[in-house]
Amino acid sequence: MTDSLIRRTEVMVVEDTAASLALLSELLTQAGYTVRPAPGGAMALRSAQASPPDLILLDIRMPGIDGYEVCRRLKNDARTRDIPVIFLSALRDEADTLHGFELGAVDFIAKPYRPEEVLARVRTHAELHRLQNGLEERVRERTGQLLEAQASLFDSQSRLQELTGFLQNVREEERTRIARELHDELGQALTSLRIDLGWLRGKFQNSGEATVDRVSGAYALVERTIEALRRISEGLRPGMLDVLGLAAAVEHHVNQFEERSGIACSLAMNREEFKIDGELATSIFRLIQEALTNVLRHAAASHVSIFINDDAGNIRVCIEDDGQGFQPNQGKKTFGLLGMQERVKMLDGKIEITSQPGQGSRIFATFPYRDTQENDPCPDCRRP
Repeated sequence: MTDSLIRRTEVMVVEDTAASLALLSELLTQAGYTVRPAPGGAMALRSAQASPPDLILLDIRMPGIDGYEVCRRLKNDARTRDIPVIFLSALRDEADTLHGFELGAVDFIAKPYRPEEVLARVRTHAELHRLQNGLEERVRERTGQLLEAQASLFDSQSRLQELTGFLQNVREEERTRIARELHDELGQALTSLRIDLGWLRGKFQNSGEATVDRVSGAYALVERTIEALRRISEGLRPGMLDVLGLAAAVEHHVNQFEERSGIACSLAMNREEFKIDGELATSIFRLIQEALTNVLRHAAASHVSIFINDDAGNIRVCIEDDGQGFQPNQGKKTFGLLGMQERVKMLDGKIEITSQPGQGSRIFATFPYRDTQENDPCPDCRRP
């Protein structure tokens, strides 16, 4: 310890013998310590509780309250329990020493004591106490910083989740708008063009083979464009979801997936229609859509099972395949999996994704039930 630290260290000396009290006080004062003498146990307790010192030298054999009792009371008081206590004793019995340590003492100095030993032990334990206090202060400071960082992170995560939900709703609304415009405007224009080309093909039936072939080619091109437009519009926002509901939209999508991919699918639902709000229906449909897309891209599966049922106030959705599987805890998660988790979380649901290499994959999600009267983001979608 430096001289400045020694001068800032206050040592209480508790001795009932006036000569010993004066001798120890003088020794410590000469070494640079601030000394607070206490000629008995009762006075020592009152003084320490009023203003805790940095360290206490405590005689054991004292009239009235002995050193053991003083130490016990100090360690039972939150104001003084952390003060290092060094016993001063002429007792040589090992049991006495052990009893002192059990009460919370940090050291013993045997009487008659040598001045060098007293100063060395005081300096060591005062330094240890100072370092411990500094460490505890740093721990408190770092704990406070950690709690602030955790609160900030939680706030950021909440804001990010809100933003994710907002963006997903905006994207869904934009998809709906584009799909409607493609169907209502471009679709109708192409249908009118197909009708006109059909009329022209009939008119030019006798106008030469080249003309008929050109008109027929244009007619076929328009038909293919209409079919492509229908698929694009359906991919952006399946009309069945708004008109016929979740069950019909999922069944149609699964049939289309099976036909397009060649992967066998089994679909089980315990309702012909689920009377749930538009946001929940859209999220469930998108969850199944994304899961099937992942199966097609990554799973190398031959069969997929999908079930949807509602009971006990929840809607449960499961998609399971027999593909090559993957290790969920290794590597980065794909945006598809992250998107599914965010969709479920936004609706206060739970999702479990399990997979093992060579054992297929399983996505199981549970949503709290919300009927058609709650939070429908597109109340006009179901108008007749």
